[in-house]
Amino acid sequence: MQSLLVDIKAHPALNHPYLVELGAGTLPDVTGAIRDYAHQYSVYSSYFVDYLDGVIKALTDEAHKEELLENIEEEKGDPYATDREKRPHVELFDEFKKQIGVDKAYELAHPASTTTLLWRDLFLQKCNSTIPGVGIGAIGIATENIVPHIYKYIVSAIEEHSDHPNDASFFFRLHMDCDEGHAESLIDVTTEIAQDIETREAIRFGVISSLNLRTAFWDSQYARALRMKPCQN
Repeated sequence: MQSLLVDIKAHPALNHPYLVELGAGTLPDVTGAIRDYAHQYSVYSSYFVDYLDGVIKALTDEAHKEELLENIEEEKGDPYATDREKRPHVELFDEFKKQIGVDKAYELAHPASTTTLLWRDLFLQKCNSTIPGVGIGAIGIATENIVPHIYKYIVSAIEEHSDHPNDASFFFRLHMDCDEGHAESLIDVTTEIAQDIETREAIRFGVISSLNLRTAFWDSQYARALRMKPCQN
């Protein structure tokens, strides 16, 4: 497990030029790039509860299932909560999109890219896999485990290099805090089920193939960002 975690840190999904340049504010139009990212990413992220549901179905240990069920409850949140951080996460992301100008007109004018749709569909396929290890590798080590690292670039871009309000980073700061705990729990679950070579192979497949999909998404976003005109709003 430790060797896999080491390999992940060097993967392009965590250190892509798109992320580095977005976080450093060196893309032609950071404000526009964040808006494009928010729209495209939501096509993938809006299925997060479905991803978790798929992984749960492949688990046999009730304690392991409970770890992911707690994650689902946190994602669903309380639609009546007055405390912002307890609201449904999909609502928080929708709020973020509205803050930065991603409305219905924007979405109609900017359809989801083919790469974004493929990322969503193929990642869901991994999470729904009945082969032990694939789904937990995809959603745990390859997703929850890396979110705090990836979101730091998004937060930096919003707060330091864009025309968007600093408060627009709330969703990402929230997940940078809460996903560390989820990651630790899911790494523990993954370690516990990695008892034979077949499962360990499946875990590694789920992890690396999911990271490769995320890298393809960054490739697509990078190309789109580089085509933007400077200071485009």
